[in-house]
Amino acid sequence: MARTGRPKSDNPKNSLIGLKLTEEEATKLREYASRHGMTITEMLQRGIELQYEMEQTSK
Repeated sequence: MARTGRPKSDNPKNSLIGLKLTEEEATKLREYASRHGMTITEMLQRGIELQYEMEQTSK
């Protein structure tokens, strides 16, 4: 019988990281993501990439 469901990803996201924020930080995060039409996860992933790129260009 054929398997059903989503196909397996070539680059699965298996790492889970927890983050504690103050209410003020969490509110800023939610508001920024909402204003820019992104999920919080998308916003954090983009922030990681931007920080990494900034570090690479400053070397």
